[in-house]
Amino acid sequence: MLGNTIPGSSPACQMARVNDARFWRRAIRTTLLREREHFYLRLALLGRGRETYVSDAQLSTRLAQLRRQKQWLEETVLVPRYLVPGEADDGLLTLAKVAASPRTRFAKLYTFVKAMDGLSQEAGLASAMVTLTLEPEWHPSPSHGKNTWNGASPREGHRLMAARWQAILIALHKAGIGVSGLRVVEPHQDACPHWHIWLLYRPEAEADILAALMRQFPHKLKVRAPSQRGETAHAGDVMFDSRSDVLTGASRPLTHPKEGAQVEVSKIDRSISSGASYAMKYLLKTVDGGEPLNKQVDLFGDAGQGDTSDDAKKARQAKRKAHQESARRVDAYRSLWGINAGQLFGVARCLSAWDELRRLATRPDDATLCRLWTLARGSDKEGHIPAGHGERGDAKGFLEALGGLAAAQDPKAKTGKATLRLGRLTETRLNGYGEEIQRARGLALIQSQRRAEKRPGKRAGRPRMVWKTVKSVLAQVVTRTQTWSLVPKARQAVAIAAAEAAFMADLHAGAPALAGHGKRHERGGCAATPVSTLPDPLPLRAEPVQPPVIS
Repeated sequence: MLGNTIPGSSPACQMARVNDARFWRRAIRTTLLREREHFYLRLALLGRGRETYVSDAQLSTRLAQLRRQKQWLEETVLVPRYLVPGEADDGLLTLAKVAASPRTRFAKLYTFVKAMDGLSQEAGLASAMVTLTLEPEWHPSPSHGKNTWNGASPREGHRLMAARWQAILIALHKAGIGVSGLRVVEPHQDACPHWHIWLLYRPEAEADILAALMRQFPHKLKVRAPSQRGETAHAGDVMFDSRSDVLTGASRPLTHPKEGAQVEVSKIDRSISSGASYAMKYLLKTVDGGEPLNKQVDLFGDAGQGDTSDDAKKARQAKRKAHQESARRVDAYRSLWGINAGQLFGVARCLSAWDELRRLATRPDDATLCRLWTLARGSDKEGHIPAGHGERGDAKGFLEALGGLAAAQDPKAKTGKATLRLGRLTETRLNGYGEEIQRARGLALIQSQRRAEKRPGKRAGRPRMVWKTVKSVLAQVVTRTQTWSLVPKARQAVAIAAAEAAFMADLHAGAPALAGHGKRHERGGCAATPVSTLPDPLPLRAEPVQPPVIS
């Protein structure tokens, strides 16, 4: 199918997709837009002094898509499966009121980045910003030098970066070195992706980490000393030409202030700048996170500036306008090539679990889950948290309860100490193509413990000891007790009548599913219902929380 294999777990599922017009519409649209943009790259229309990040045509397509999406959110209401007669007289929630906005998601991400920064300071960890760049042949229109582009798309370049980064993490894990931080993807002006990584690590492991980076990105490594805002070079900046130079510590000074390298490491001095603010600046450079968050991290360098003249105000306004334009273009770039903006690593998968616990309106019975529920919500008060209520959770305590930072631990420590994490409680459903999928219904508290076992060795009579991770589910709670339908406003009267009729029919039939059915679904709140009392006969199972995607 257009050069790709048709997805599907069986021939019947593949045929179901082939006969679905929506599947073809999405697949053809994605392929055509990417091929059009790749054609523009071959024509060298993108780059410095030309259209940046994406073409103007793709930017217009993305803005039109966002306008249609906004209109759909505002014109779609949420209708529960069961509705008490008269309960909808005050109106139903629109999807726009419950859907998380990009600014909300980035504010939550900043909360966890600050929590990680606080934990790293308590553990005495070092902090640095690492920039990884691909080789010249991955740049469609380099700003200087000869063009040696290999014809690959930005999506292929991003996948190569991801594979190399995974190889680095595996090598560090085998060496007993833990790292934590935030990964941010940013495009060059010619659409070639590069990565900014906020890295937390033990100071004594710095040389091994730099050597692991140079194994995957071998074309020089520059280490920049901490500097004040506006400084382009520092006397302490050094260059390593090869991995062997890193291992032996054979650095050299820069030949000129702007000498480039494939890997650039900027050490962070927390007396000059907060590690969290430093990391989020790289993410907010290409994302419109809102004026409050921009001011909090001092994105535009306004802190401490007392110039209130008209020229200074116009200059700051022009800087903000340019930032918003750049953020729109980068958003169109990420949407087109399917590249997420950033992701945490070296820490428990916490963002999705955090949202699920804040959604839970009643206190869980399990003591550990109850403590995590209290940390996520910021108090032990039951009930739904209204939007804009200002009730903040304790992200730092939440991360500590889930094991803290991998950078502060020894990943090779073969101890029998049990660790806790939150996983998804799922149910098996069928999608529109007849495939079994796992749909989240709640959270499960999972305990992992390493145990030593004897297994037959290569030689007879000589067993060998191996370490095995044993996982068990300690507790579970259902957070999604309601089934909702997305209905256009024009047809909400018919949907409400059907939901009220379903409620009355099951009420007269004495269905146990409606026991205690109050108004808990008015604003999306859910009660902690035991698994055994749910009306759905499908089995629930616990699986790990999937990593969050910021788009």
